[in-house]
Amino acid sequence: MQSLPDPPRTPLYLALYEGYTAPEIAAMLSAPVNTIYSWINRGKKQLREALQ
Repeated sequence: MQSLPDPPRTPLYLALYEGYTAPEIAAMLSAPVNTIYSWINRGKKQLREALQ
């Protein structure tokens, strides 16, 4: 998780470990909801690749 760059790392952490939804994360980070979904998906993909 630490090896990920920040835009996907923070939203991914909030979604996976803290259990927040994308709209809640969007409100916290002042970002559009669709951007949060993109960051979460990108972060999951990068995490999968890092763990292989």
